[in-house]
Amino acid sequence: MMPKPEIPTEQVDWTEAAKVGSELWIRRLDKIGGPAPGNKLFKLTYHLEKAARQANPTILTFGGAWSNHLHATAAIGKSQGIRTIGVVRSTQQELDSGLTPTLQDCVNYGMQLFPVSRQEYKEKNLPFFKAWLRDRFNNPWIVPEGAADALGVMGCKNIMIPSDTQASWDAVVLSGGTGATAAGVALALGGRCPLYVNNALKGAPLKNSILNLLEMSLYEKEWAQELTENIHVWDDGHFGGFGLIRKEVQQFVLDWELSAGVELDGVYTAKTIMRMAREFQLSSDLHDKKILFIHTGGLQGNRSWR
Repeated sequence: MMPKPEIPTEQVDWTEAAKVGSELWIRRLDKIGGPAPGNKLFKLTYHLEKAARQANPTILTFGGAWSNHLHATAAIGKSQGIRTIGVVRSTQQELDSGLTPTLQDCVNYGMQLFPVSRQEYKEKNLPFFKAWLRDRFNNPWIVPEGAADALGVMGCKNIMIPSDTQASWDAVVLSGGTGATAAGVALALGGRCPLYVNNALKGAPLKNSILNLLEMSLYEKEWAQELTENIHVWDDGHFGGFGLIRKEVQQFVLDWELSAGVELDGVYTAKTIMRMAREFQLSSDLHDKKILFIHTGGLQGNRSWR
């Protein structure tokens, strides 16, 4: 089992928070040492244990050309001596024409890339498709995209640490894609303070995804619903859609890095901070609060535009 990482938490000076009398603290998952800084380490913790116990220690998982999840899986797999296979939403011709820096890193870490069509990729969670992959690759341990299952959720509980019970956070804010990180953090918080989640996917029912993941993890529908009542999802903070990093987002990343000394990624964390600034103007719910923002990492993806 991988050792539990030290997670630094820092207060940052942010003018927008100060204007409304709030403090902003950042849990710097991006500063965790090791092969894969960020929330992916937590999502993969229990999957790695499962994979290591297989007769043929192998993880097979899914992602796109700039996937933080594939990148982290490949890096951690290499460090743990576990074979990794990445099912990529692409074609062999596209891969042969040139890999993104993310996929090139995956290959350098020893990951075998297996391209599938867009249509096949949509079937990745279906039993027959997973059975076909198990047969083809000698029964690997299959991890869903983003490790969005009960094991991923339970791993993300560990993003919250024992001292959080004394920190008196008034609100916790983070970015959401599959909802696994949010579900794990919500489970750890146990309703002690509200959780705000910025939805990175345009039109995706993120709150339902979080609820389903909590039900899957707890085997208790009423408890999952109770926890979800304390979760507020921002569905209008995608700034154009998933993976779209417009000039305003790019500029915000550069300005924030200069003012706060913290690099953000353009897909998730920058948009969440931008949406939080909008929330300060839209309502007073985050005024005069001690806010914990969870920086989920993903900085390798900035190579797509920086």
